[in-house]
Amino acid sequence: MKWKAVLKNLDVITIIAASVGAIVLHHLGIIPETYVISILLMLLALHVLQEALRGEEIKEDIKTIAQNVQITDSEVGLIKPRELLVYTEEFALKNRGEVWWFNACCSMFRSQEIFDRLLKTSIESSRTSKIYFVMNKTMKEAWDKDVRPKIEKCRNRDKVQEPVWRNIDENIAFQMIDVGVDKEAKEALLAFWGEPFMMELDHEGQHVPRYLIHVKCQSELISRLQDVFVKCRLKNS
Repeated sequence: MKWKAVLKNLDVITIIAASVGAIVLHHLGIIPETYVISILLMLLALHVLQEALRGEEIKEDIKTIAQNVQITDSEVGLIKPRELLVYTEEFALKNRGEVWWFNACCSMFRSQEIFDRLLKTSIESSRTSKIYFVMNKTMKEAWDKDVRPKIEKCRNRDKVQEPVWRNIDENIAFQMIDVGVDKEAKEALLAFWGEPFMMELDHEGQHVPRYLIHVKCQSELISRLQDVFVKCRLKNS
């Protein structure tokens, strides 16, 4: 290891040796002082030039490494409040098949804007085939009051299947879409009931997502969420 360090810094060692030699020759009266100064300045200039060239080589090496490094996409992403409406609308437009809704708060659809961006976009998209809901029984009244009338006014409303009503103990809610073309691939927007992911807007139990987690198709969470949806949908009421 020591020899490697010596070889790596051979140019520096050579410059030091030449400088010491010039100084010794001056003290022996062989060369004048002006020669010593000239030699030292020349050696210093050569060293600076070499370091500059080495710096350019390092920059090129770093650039080459950066170009060859592949950054792996994160399996999940946090969607912040100011991004929610635009992001959920764009998410709905990515769908290429079925849409699954699990344990959502129906009363949030009182807002026409929220309904339009979260649900109407999916219903009227030509790429959406079916929309399935697995909902908590406690949401049935809000569904009949705040959601069903709005769905009836949408084009392609027959895509929306009658909700499956269950007693749901899980404290999660999610929307899952198909993003695959040649093979099955799903993504989901996941929320958790309660703070900080949902906020209650009024005393009647209207909850609206504050943060969402975008679960991407490469995440193993997708298969777990699929299991939750299917098992809850098929279990005895």
